[in-house]
Amino acid sequence: MVDSASPVSGTPSVRRGRAVLRNADYKRAFEVLERCDSAACLSDFKEQVVEAIGSVLGFQHTSFFAGPTFQTTFGDRGPILGGNTIKMFPEYQDRWSKYDLFSSPIALRMLMSSGVASLPELVAIGGLPSTATAYIRHFLVNTWGMETAGAMRLDLYGSHTALIGVFDSNPDALGPNELGTLRLLSRQLSAIARGIPFVPARAAFSNLSGRQREVVRLIAEGLSNAQIATALCLAEDSVKKYVSRILTATECQTRMELAILARSGM
Repeated sequence: MVDSASPVSGTPSVRRGRAVLRNADYKRAFEVLERCDSAACLSDFKEQVVEAIGSVLGFQHTSFFAGPTFQTTFGDRGPILGGNTIKMFPEYQDRWSKYDLFSSPIALRMLMSSGVASLPELVAIGGLPSTATAYIRHFLVNTWGMETAGAMRLDLYGSHTALIGVFDSNPDALGPNELGTLRLLSRQLSAIARGIPFVPARAAFSNLSGRQREVVRLIAEGLSNAQIATALCLAEDSVKKYVSRILTATECQTRMELAILARSGM
């Protein structure tokens, strides 16, 4: 059913209302979390989230994009895709990624404040860019029959960001309870994801020398460069060079990221 007041011809009607989560909603959220808490690295976590969102919450058309910043997630060339998003991705990548509904300023504000944004909510608020309305009308609705869509933002390891997209041909698939469940999951999945490295720790450290591994171990224990120099009988400048080379070899951005990775199973 189309809302005649909608600013986008061909977009679904808007469902309003604040969610009061039911026991069934909490049960489904916990089941998703249970399926996503054993990942050894980000690629495992992506697969687990997409599978759980589809099988537990019933969203068969799903995607998991990730990047160093919010805006770079839309250019992810290797997302995890489920359902029809596999078929949608080539056209999205070639033509629509920079016009994505959820990259608009209004969607960003919603995603940053609550972790979730949806097509019905954004249409209700209004003020979408014309490029976003074209994305909705021509790409989502007319081409792929997706009458509603939502995005869930997650914090990832090393201050990276993820966006999980959910799409459905049923315009009523994202009501208040569904959105409330996704917002709960955004917080809890972020807490899990912040501790999951991009690659398994053993793989990240596999090419380090014995002395470099000793430096990493001491960094993980919280020692400063001066303390490491004393412990290993090295000059402090030598320790700084070791740390710089280790960060490059492991692709860690910061000393803290390196320490977290080491603690996860070096």
